[in-house]
Amino acid sequence: MLEPREQKKIFVYGSLRTGFYNYDKYLKGKIENAVLGKVKGKLYHMPHKGYPALLEGNNVVLGEVMTIKNFEEVMIPMDKMENYYGVNDSRNEYNRVVMDVELENGEKESCYVYYYAMNDKEVFEKNSVYVDHGDWASFMTK
Repeated sequence: MLEPREQKKIFVYGSLRTGFYNYDKYLKGKIENAVLGKVKGKLYHMPHKGYPALLEGNNVVLGEVMTIKNFEEVMIPMDKMENYYGVNDSRNEYNRVVMDVELENGEKESCYVYYYAMNDKEVFEKNSVYVDHGDWASFMTK
């Protein structure tokens, strides 16, 4: 069983956002609601993979906070899609961590976030594009 399993909302900033391909595949019809939110970090687009990476930083990264209807039913396939095998697993492409997310009304919510597990900084920087405005949805629709 994959961990952590405590039921929380999830903050999504990339292909799981409303209107994108992984939202349609994994979340459409399975969430109670979604509101805009933001976290601190640095956002990159990985053109060779077609999706973004969130790393540690102090910039604003925009996304959505989603309340999931059936937590385990949704999170197990999403963890597989994000190549998340468990806490501190060296195979993880993303780590599912808990972060404070600032909601559009100014309140803070503790949410799960898929945080990129960078293995080779030099290769990553050579093969990624920094999204300075922090909004992957906007970046992809330009």
